[in-house]
Amino acid sequence: MQLNAMTKPLNYLSVLIAVLVAAMDVPTQAQQPSRVRDRLWIWGHPAGVYNASYLAPLGKESTIEPVAAADTMGIHNMIFVRYQDKPRPPFEKHYEPFKKLDRVYWSLVGAGGATSEDERRHVIRLAEQTENIAGFILDDFFHARPRMWLAANHPRFPVTLTITPPVPTSCQHVELIQTDWRTGDYRSKDVAIEVSTDGQQFTLVQAAELPNEAGKSLRITLPTGPFRVFRVQVRSTHDTKGAISCGLKAVRFLRDGQPVDLQNWKAGASSTYPGFAADGVLEDGERFSASLSPEQLHALGERHYRGKKLPITAVVYARQISPWLKPYLDEVDQVSLWTWRPADLDRVTENLTALEKLVPGRPVLLGCYMYDFDQRKSLPVERMKMQVELGYRWLREGRIAGMIFLATPNVDVGLEAVEWTREWIVQVGDEKLK
Repeated sequence: MQLNAMTKPLNYLSVLIAVLVAAMDVPTQAQQPSRVRDRLWIWGHPAGVYNASYLAPLGKESTIEPVAAADTMGIHNMIFVRYQDKPRPPFEKHYEPFKKLDRVYWSLVGAGGATSEDERRHVIRLAEQTENIAGFILDDFFHARPRMWLAANHPRFPVTLTITPPVPTSCQHVELIQTDWRTGDYRSKDVAIEVSTDGQQFTLVQAAELPNEAGKSLRITLPTGPFRVFRVQVRSTHDTKGAISCGLKAVRFLRDGQPVDLQNWKAGASSTYPGFAADGVLEDGERFSASLSPEQLHALGERHYRGKKLPITAVVYARQISPWLKPYLDEVDQVSLWTWRPADLDRVTENLTALEKLVPGRPVLLGCYMYDFDQRKSLPVERMKMQVELGYRWLREGRIAGMIFLATPNVDVGLEAVEWTREWIVQVGDEKLK
């Protein structure tokens, strides 16, 4: 009798603890993934979306559907991201094959940072009624704002760039920085530098030629006395094919050898390429925008689905790691770190450390490309092996929460990096984690 009397209160206590744990959305030890395979994810897109772009240089075409691709890789969890508006909402019919997976993260922000209130509404509805949706992904969430001005293709020369300080200003020197567009186009050649003290009449300071080399600068001595307007007339281009245009990466004004703060300065141009406005020359360092505001992220994070909260994960590229991201990352539950250029994998440890400092205590997922998307070619197996073995070590140490392999539309085209990864998963997938 005494045993029964003691058992009853203990049972009540156990039930109470279980209810409290569930209410706080804190996973119990039994709920934690226990094998390596349970911490592996595959990045999913609709079938064939790379065929006309990234896979085109290889002359290969992928036809595999995302869930079938996960099966071939021996991965049971998927991060699925809408790509070029595919699939179109509503998503319920498209989702049927995904129900066989263990866990699915669905994109609230799709490829290229695309999102809309209507799309998010459909995603929320899907999550509310689907048991294996375990979270959300914000793909390409942060966007580098171009730090350069480009004129439109084939503009009429001269092309004029005008810069206006908030008040008449004097500087000893100005530096014009040549563009560093990845194809080598948009290179300004002959320029005329002019200033105006009244905004109407301009005085020629110097005519010169910019170096035909990415990021090279040309320094010009300015007249003494304040100017109200600074103007550059680009008279010709170094381009011999392609854009046949011009631009500048930056314009720096120097006073006593130090850069002048251009925060309240304005810039305009007689010709601009969409997305590369004239004020890009005034930026000091890379800036970013985001697909959603911190307030929108906070509201999404407060929602409950099937009686619980679901984590929101933001994609962060290595080149984007910056304190500027912090107000946004403070509103998400997890981050995933991605290294776009294979050569930059040599700094992945350093970048992970920097990201950890930016989001202390938040889980980090390591993104692993199985293809060189930067150069649109096969990823060398040694690069694949390097990032995977580092991730495997960090996973066993508890430093990262999981690994993501990208992506389903290139697992059926015979890539060596994919085949190596598939075999690695066979070998380690069922190993238990502490």
